[in-house]
Amino acid sequence: MGVSFSLARPKQKVSSIRAKISVSGVSLFLYTGRSVETDHWDKKKCFVKSYVGKATTTLLIQRLKELEIEILTLLDQFKNGKPKMSFADFQAKLAALVEHADKTRKGQSTPKETLIGFIDQFIQDCETGVRLSLKRQKLKPTSIGSYKTTKGNLLKFQEHTQTILTLKDFDQSDIDKFSDFLIIDEEFAMNTHAKTMMDLLQIIKYAVKLKKMPAAKLVELEFDTRREETDSIYLTEDEIVQLLEIKDFDDPVHEQVRDVFVVGCFTAMRFSDYSTIDPSAIRNNRLEFVQKKTGGKVTIPIHPVVNTILKKYDNALPKVPKNNEFNRIIKLVGEKLPCLHVPFTKQVTYGRELKGLVDMKFNYLQTHTARRSFCSNEYLKGTDPLIIMSISGHRSHKSFMRYIKVSGDQFADKLEKIWEERGV
Repeated sequence: MGVSFSLARPKQKVSSIRAKISVSGVSLFLYTGRSVETDHWDKKKCFVKSYVGKATTTLLIQRLKELEIEILTLLDQFKNGKPKMSFADFQAKLAALVEHADKTRKGQSTPKETLIGFIDQFIQDCETGVRLSLKRQKLKPTSIGSYKTTKGNLLKFQEHTQTILTLKDFDQSDIDKFSDFLIIDEEFAMNTHAKTMMDLLQIIKYAVKLKKMPAAKLVELEFDTRREETDSIYLTEDEIVQLLEIKDFDDPVHEQVRDVFVVGCFTAMRFSDYSTIDPSAIRNNRLEFVQKKTGGKVTIPIHPVVNTILKKYDNALPKVPKNNEFNRIIKLVGEKLPCLHVPFTKQVTYGRELKGLVDMKFNYLQTHTARRSFCSNEYLKGTDPLIIMSISGHRSHKSFMRYIKVSGDQFADKLEKIWEERGV
């Protein structure tokens, strides 16, 4: 005698749950009136998976446990009760258990799933591989980290407005208020705001995919994902050489940061790649590796400057601080160069207003400046953009051109040189 649960249609996306009751050598199957997405069914335990903070599955687990106790109680009455219960009466009372539970369920209001609760499920599905990328691969930690940041921003918004967003009632007014909060209260730059909105759009699309929100509603929603071209600096090769000539450092770590940064300037690698170069990636005077962000394989010839730096560290670059600390240090290093003590105006949209932020050039140095410097310098030298893109790993000309930070005078110089070579 006993009770176990199983799915009626385990190969479907959603299946009803049935209870198997073993009694007197006979197995009875009782439909519980409950359904579950098969992704949330534990095949080994033959039960609904348990998630921390997920209200919908927690409630389902509670109801099934209650039903199991009621069936076991009824089994005990059938076996040991007096007067003796007939098998027909036992079957009738089993059916009545589910009927009563179904009536009770319909008469009660089910708690609405919160948006934050669904985002927790979304993030968990990204981490476990239930939700995959467009290439059917598990998402990168950087992408998942961005979703976690968006969740944090939504929690701040709820605290600011003293509201709790529910998935079912989430509408355009909530999006607009959240957008205003990011831009006006949090003072997000336009591109940072756009990234948050893109994350939120993916979350809502997933809710539609799981049928937690009607597809028609998604068509009505608008997410402001507009981006702007920002002014960013790059270092010329002369400036990079001067950076390498610095000898006096306040801390040995600063020299290591400088060296690793310069490697990025001559390889077009992202910080996640050039800060963790593996000696095994060096083959035939080339770097061959898979980019952490895109998963694309690239082959980069080793520039003489890079070769000198690699030899300095026996082909194993030193471990450097994480992104934020690296950015702080490279600014301190750049401050030592007189050529970087020139004002630079960066135009950025804040609070829906275009503003010009003026600071010394060295204060705009950051990890990504290295990659941008390689692309801009090679482009100015006349290297075929397709060759640069094959090294940098850019997949579209549009995204590549965002890295080309060349002034009008530099383009004019380039054209004059071309004319000179033509004999014009």
